[in-house]
Amino acid sequence: MTDHAPELRVVPPPADEPPDPLIGTTLEGRYAIERILGKGGMGLVYEARHVVLNKRLAVKVLKEEVSRDEQVMARFRREAQSASAIGSPHICDVSDFGSLPDGSTYFVMEFLDGPSLSAAIESQRPMDVQRIVDVGMQLCDALGAAHERGIVHRDLKPDNVHLVKQGQRVDFVKVLDFGIAKVGDGGNKKLTQAGQVFGTPHYMSPEQCSGREVDHRTDLYALGVMLYEMATGKVPFDADNLMGVLTKHVYERPIPPREVLPPPASVPPGLEAVILRCLEKQPEARYATMAELKADLARVASGSTPDAVMRSVSGVPRTQMIGERPSAIEMSPATPDALPAETETSKSPVAWIVVAALSLVVLGGGAFAAAFFLFGDDALPASDTTTASTETPEVEPTPEIVPEIAAPPSAETPETPPAAPAAAETISLSSTPEGAQVWTADGVLLGNTPFEIPRPADGERVELELRQAGHEDTSVVLAHLSQPALRITLPPTRQPAA
Repeated sequence: MTDHAPELRVVPPPADEPPDPLIGTTLEGRYAIERILGKGGMGLVYEARHVVLNKRLAVKVLKEEVSRDEQVMARFRREAQSASAIGSPHICDVSDFGSLPDGSTYFVMEFLDGPSLSAAIESQRPMDVQRIVDVGMQLCDALGAAHERGIVHRDLKPDNVHLVKQGQRVDFVKVLDFGIAKVGDGGNKKLTQAGQVFGTPHYMSPEQCSGREVDHRTDLYALGVMLYEMATGKVPFDADNLMGVLTKHVYERPIPPREVLPPPASVPPGLEAVILRCLEKQPEARYATMAELKADLARVASGSTPDAVMRSVSGVPRTQMIGERPSAIEMSPATPDALPAETETSKSPVAWIVVAALSLVVLGGGAFAAAFFLFGDDALPASDTTTASTETPEVEPTPEIVPEIAAPPSAETPETPPAAPAAAETISLSSTPEGAQVWTADGVLLGNTPFEIPRPADGERVELELRQAGHEDTSVVLAHLSQPALRITLPPTRQPAA
């Protein structure tokens, strides 16, 4: 831990406040408590020193009301043990547990001598691109190692990330609080009352906000929020109250980073595409793994085109928002097994309002999820297993006879036209003059001509604009049947009459 963390209130005690009884004592004969680093929602954090190894450590003492809950503490220990077993140098190591005479639980972790990511963002708002990418790739390493072992952080935020110096390297990333990230499953009131919110609203994924099942992709979303904040100095969703923030996560699209005002953020188009893919509402539309995200960040660092950019112009549709009603054309009906059992509570709008009100008072973010959940699962896309069966009844094979399938008696079956030759998978764009910039209709720079772009799917169109200094901007629309190679001539800019 460190005394630079903004979530810890490092303030001198009032003159009339008695000295902390732990300062100057030695826990378990090993950990000499030297001073208070800060106060958090769940307890106090002290700087300590191992009396044998002479090593600086941080000791967090949990509040008594938290320590008394055996179920909570058992889960807390289990998660902390799992996090320690990950073995990543980017994860803050938890090395020991113990109990004080009054029953309070403490745990020992490595001392982090460096600022939190929150403090770093505050001091450099926004961060430069190289630093964003460097920190982001290290976070991918830390979280990817955890995900490979089935551990999801679920409370990733800048306060839980610290940047320390390790050898000659600065901004070495350390991720904290894996040990407590999952304690809040099930909405334990004792933890909430202790002041700890599991899933900080500004960094919660839409599925967390709506109380649905989460997996490792919820960490990808939270990391996307952090990348957005590093790039623009602002979080993508903010409001005057908790419910407003949660609602925006579920229903609203983020403002593209390069359009954030004031002033317009200087964010490369490739980095913007990476961030927006992390912030997709549906988990399956995000990166599948931290390794995929790291690879795209590496492409941004090298100046090459990230996969997120190609994906945005390759005909892959943007997924609908969680909670958005699917259209009849896009979605197949959900099977009964995919829907929760209907209850009297789910039918009653009055009951929903009561639950929503209780959510603000008692459970914060977790109970908003319960209130949202009462709308039922018909707002979510149906799974692939719900598509209608298209199997054809078995027909006795007859030599040289093709049986007619589902043909109306009065309709004539048209002759099948010969198959068209397969189109090339990409379309090659070139320009006169060469080197023109290729932009999407929504303002994403893809590269310069000559440029290869994935061929749109049948029925889809991709609108592009070619730009070159001294020449008129020229639009081009690509379709599935466009020629495999196109050359666009950009007319010179007209000079004003003398």
